[in-house]
Amino acid sequence: MNRQGSRYSVVFATALICVAVQVRADGPAPPPQTRRQMMKECMAKQKASDSGMPKEQMRRNCKDVTKTEKENAKAEKENAVQPAH
Repeated sequence: MNRQGSRYSVVFATALICVAVQVRADGPAPPPQTRRQMMKECMAKQKASDSGMPKEQMRRNCKDVTKTEKENAKAEKENAVQPAH
């Protein structure tokens, strides 16, 4: 292959990779977590942090966190539905 053909091959390969990365980035969003999954994840983080809090206090903190995350997700969804001005 000559020098010109080699350049085209490199440009083509680079463009192909860029398109593949873009398609992958625009793939389907992960399904939203359930409240139970969010609580389980939060409790695991709380236990891993080894803060010395009683389990009931960790549970209350996680309930607050999951409630806030759900409210934020709902607000984002509502804002995404409304057309931009």
